[in-house]
Amino acid sequence: MIAKIPSSGKGLSQRTGSCAGLVAYLEKEVQGQWFSLDREDVPAAEVTQALDRNKRNLNRDADKYYQVILAPSQAELRHIDSDPEKLKAYTRAAMEEYAANFGKGIEGKDLVYFAKVEHERTTGPQDRAVQVGDVKRGQAKEGEQTHIHVLVSRTENLARYTERKQAGELDRKNPYHLSPLTNHKNTERGVVTGGFERKQYSERVEQAFDQAFSYKRPLVETFRYAHTMQHGTPEQCAALRAQAMQEQQQRQAVQQAAQQLATEQRQQLITPASAERTVQPEQQQSKPEQPRIPEHRRSRGIGM
Repeated sequence: MIAKIPSSGKGLSQRTGSCAGLVAYLEKEVQGQWFSLDREDVPAAEVTQALDRNKRNLNRDADKYYQVILAPSQAELRHIDSDPEKLKAYTRAAMEEYAANFGKGIEGKDLVYFAKVEHERTTGPQDRAVQVGDVKRGQAKEGEQTHIHVLVSRTENLARYTERKQAGELDRKNPYHLSPLTNHKNTERGVVTGGFERKQYSERVEQAFDQAFSYKRPLVETFRYAHTMQHGTPEQCAALRAQAMQEQQQRQAVQQAAQQLATEQRQQLITPASAERTVQPEQQQSKPEQPRIPEHRRSRGIGM
């Protein structure tokens, strides 16, 4: 599972203004079909309007929205049969983790976000195959490529903030401004408290998938493994490789034991039927033959 919060890319250069450009770009595969925390089939125009209106006390040059990309692996997609309803449920769970990761006691309903499921991806400049010249940039990638784009407002849900403020549930003067690109991480002092730990978010999103769908994730598929291989010391990488090798051997042993058990069970089912088939001819041979009645006695009757 890859959870990315890109700082640049298609439409993201205009984060300080309207999200209309990015919304329009994400209409390229299918029109509409956006969803949110509690809605389905939201049209693009409403997505743009809702996100653009949800802002307060932000400078002209400040970011107004962000994008979250959730990209399950092909193994994860096979595990859930690429079920769109499961993908939507997972997206909502991931956005609950997004809200919690700010450390401000907010939930998914305190956000304004809209998401869309896409099924195609093309090669880009970061792909190794493009860098070495094996494929061209913009070429469709093979295999299952389903992923989710989420557009989320920087400002917390103003309608809910106002409602809670009027009900006396909040005593803070202004709504939260929530940036997942901040460099603050769980800070407790200063102007900015809380923050957003992106590494922690990636791990929580991964765990949310595993818990929701009972996915037994191999170590080599974890964010911890990938992060260590890229940023860890040689000693840390070696230790994790050894752990992954041991885990793989244990998995293979379990699979072999399961296959052996299945083979024995099949043999137990086949053996009684085979025995029955071999006994039947013997039973037929041991059965005494009936005496034949001469033709002339059959026509007249035995007693005559």
